[in-house]
Amino acid sequence: MLNHILKGMVCVCLLTGVAKNTYAQKNTINQLRSQAAQHKNDTAGVEPLRQLSLQLQATRPDSALIYAQQGLELARKFSFKKGEAACMNRLGVVLWKNGKYDQALSFLLNSLKIREEINDRLGILKSLSDIGIVYSDQMDNVKALSYHFKAKAVALELHETARLGIILANIGNCYIKLNKVDSALKYEMQAYTIKQNLKDTATMPNTLSILGDINYKMGHTALALDYYRVSVNYAIKINDQNSLTDSYNSIAQLYKQTGMADSSIYYATLALNAAKTAIYPEGIFHASNLLTDIYRGKNEHLELLYLKTAIAAKDSMFNAEKIKQIQTLSFNEAARQEEIAEEKHREEEARIVNLQMVGIAVFIPTFFLVVLLLSKSRTHRKVIEFMSVLCLLLAFEFLTLLIHPVVQRLSNHLPVLELVILVCLASVLVPFHHKLTHFMHERLVHGHQHQHPSAAAPVTLSEKKAKSPTTKRKPAQG
Repeated sequence: MLNHILKGMVCVCLLTGVAKNTYAQKNTINQLRSQAAQHKNDTAGVEPLRQLSLQLQATRPDSALIYAQQGLELARKFSFKKGEAACMNRLGVVLWKNGKYDQALSFLLNSLKIREEINDRLGILKSLSDIGIVYSDQMDNVKALSYHFKAKAVALELHETARLGIILANIGNCYIKLNKVDSALKYEMQAYTIKQNLKDTATMPNTLSILGDINYKMGHTALALDYYRVSVNYAIKINDQNSLTDSYNSIAQLYKQTGMADSSIYYATLALNAAKTAIYPEGIFHASNLLTDIYRGKNEHLELLYLKTAIAAKDSMFNAEKIKQIQTLSFNEAARQEEIAEEKHREEEARIVNLQMVGIAVFIPTFFLVVLLLSKSRTHRKVIEFMSVLCLLLAFEFLTLLIHPVVQRLSNHLPVLELVILVCLASVLVPFHHKLTHFMHERLVHGHQHQHPSAAAPVTLSEKKAKSPTTKRKPAQG
């Protein structure tokens, strides 16, 4: 009797919580609709439309798609790139939750491209995370992990702790699908700790459900069941039908493996109903597939009914045309990422070349000033002459380096035309070089000789004798 009373109290509390959440959600939706109507002709209307899509994606996915599409059209009308990328990402998420993976991936990849172009780091983080989830649902968990780890790096860079918790949970989910239980537990516990500290109830059901899966694989059946039940409670409170479906499916699978067919049927049916409410094809597939296995050989009518449901759900997610489209999108995205990497490499090379050119441009005038200062000191004339010639050579060769890319562009890399242009330039530069050499020699070398005669070339003994006056000796007196 006491158990029945307690169960009744729990149900009343849960229903009260759901009612409060529903009322609050209705108020939020009305406010967002009012804001969207006020700003229907400017970019300020994009965000309310995106938020409306977010609020309705779990309960009314069709409306969520419409609002996201309206936001996208408004953003494009005013060339609002950030809003355009946000609404494309929103469309991708709604389509992903409804099992349309090919369309979802197309929107998400295009959103990532725009966000990279405008360097929207937070937007890049969101796109990378969502793309990873789509690949994970397509069972390509290796590729999913590559996107999740990129998202993790950006989250750490931006100190986005809440989003880091979501990403860590997704990484744990990928590892459990790859049957790497230790890695899955490590990342999932990190995610759980972050969400507990932040009191993040919105994404907690998913993390708790994954922790249940991990403990189930580790053989901790009772602990796994506890995690699933807590996940269900959280999901009911926030009306998260997708997480509710996943947890119910996991409980049904656990009971099936332990031989409790009636309990398995009960929870699989709950999962199927929740998945149909959320229009969640993956949840529908798993629940109906599980029910097909349970009724096989026991009830042909129900077995056939659930088998048809499972096939229809699977076909909506994984038909050949969609798989081909996803492969094409993945190939194009890989090619785009390679182009981005090559462009960064070219930019790095250009930066190094530019730094070297700047260094040379600074060095040549400095070197000329050194020569000028030395010309006023007692340095040997030959040294001054050599350094002045070297300075001119450096200046003219540097000028040639600067001119050569321009010549290549003008000639369109045609050797004959390039030769003609270079010859014309040489006909101007060579005489100018000779004149400048003569000028430097006269001003620096000769000027140095006049200022410091002692620094000139040494005088030979014969020259000294020729310059010294002749002296007459007195004859010796006898």
